[in-house]
Amino acid sequence: ATTLWTPMAFINAMSANRMSAYPNCNVNNTPAEVKFSGLLKFFSDPGDVSGFTSSAEMWGGCSFRDTPGPKIKGWFFAHTMPFMVKCVLELPEIFPAVLPSLITREEREQKMELSKKQCLGLLASSFFCAFHASAAPKKKAVNCDGIFYTLNSKCPQNIAKMCMLMNYFERCRVGRYLTDTPIEIFRYKTLSPLTMDQWMSMDSPLQPLTVHKTGLIADAGHTTLEVDFANRWIGGGVMNRGAVQEEILFSVNPELLVTIMVCDVMDKEESIVVKGTEQFSLYSGYSRTLKFTGDAPLLTDTPTHVAMDATNVKRGTGGVAAQYTRASMLRELNKAHAAFNHSHPTAGAAVSTGNWGCGAFGGHILLKSMLQWAAAGATGRPMLYYTFGEEAADGMEGVGEVLVAEGVTVGRLMEAVVGFAEQMEPGDKPEKGLFGYLLEQFDNRMSQ
Repeated sequence: ATTLWTPMAFINAMSANRMSAYPNCNVNNTPAEVKFSGLLKFFSDPGDVSGFTSSAEMWGGCSFRDTPGPKIKGWFFAHTMPFMVKCVLELPEIFPAVLPSLITREEREQKMELSKKQCLGLLASSFFCAFHASAAPKKKAVNCDGIFYTLNSKCPQNIAKMCMLMNYFERCRVGRYLTDTPIEIFRYKTLSPLTMDQWMSMDSPLQPLTVHKTGLIADAGHTTLEVDFANRWIGGGVMNRGAVQEEILFSVNPELLVTIMVCDVMDKEESIVVKGTEQFSLYSGYSRTLKFTGDAPLLTDTPTHVAMDATNVKRGTGGVAAQYTRASMLRELNKAHAAFNHSHPTAGAAVSTGNWGCGAFGGHILLKSMLQWAAAGATGRPMLYYTFGEEAADGMEGVGEVLVAEGVTVGRLMEAVVGFAEQMEPGDKPEKGLFGYLLEQFDNRMSQ
């Protein structure tokens, strides 16, 4: 079994051509036996695949859900992995020039385009841990060894992510993807960020706010701009133990992983937009309960994702009230504005979002929802908000209906939010009172 995961032919070929398309891409010095030790255990009992149905069919016609059985493991060795090696060895041909990067620059827009075949080759290289550490933007992890090291019962989410990667490569092997759809990556930077006074004087009207207590952001469909609750390093902990919103998104849509290879850390006025990726896998659960539940249906339309990172308020000082300072609110407003201020997927398309920065980062749903709504209004976009059943979001729909009916502008909303923040006293729990305060300010029925 060890020889299967010491791919000497692959290593020798890479050493010979030095990955001419990606000069810093090389086999790491870590011995293959060590790097793939977790994978060896994971694939410890591959089954015989002789007598299977046509190799043109995924997994030889076997069902693959949850964790792979012996037949799936055997098929992966016999058919999927050789296809992946072939994809890597074709990289010098499909990358006639050096792979570009989208790093922080004083430019409003940067763009790059990759074919599905190019993405496939890069992801196969990542699976084989072929990228040297110096190849990553500012040394962000781009190889899969962080997943391989933890393929055990102590890290069940990585078993699910491994299954999703296997499903992606096998699906590509049989051509079950949109081969002619390119992957487009845009990096946006606001060169002249707005001040809070500018936000409070903005006369753009608030756009409709639709609240969904159930469902997922992706349920809104390809015509919307889907928000990725990103880490400032796009992808977050997907190549290690992470398995929350962003990491799950990148696992079921593996083509998003190429952004880790070409993008460095986001500045506070930056966002990253990705178009053309596909969802390859279905899933259930979250974090340690994440499970692979099967192959996703092939769709003809692809989503548009925007990555925007929230402030991690749990790492700061000042307690609850620190989120309501002008500086803190301004940072989130300008970040969301950078994420929404473009024409993808179309001008004025709705934003599909939810509790941005309100999980592990400790943000307050009431405040973060209103800041996102203000930024959406400033860019002429309606907002679809998925609460994921959080009780803290109760009342949001009523606030949206009242403020839109009253013709409230972005500026007036922000004046009210700032006014609420400024009347707070030590020990107050602002997350309990913001919606009520806004209704007091704008609902004419309450003043009659």
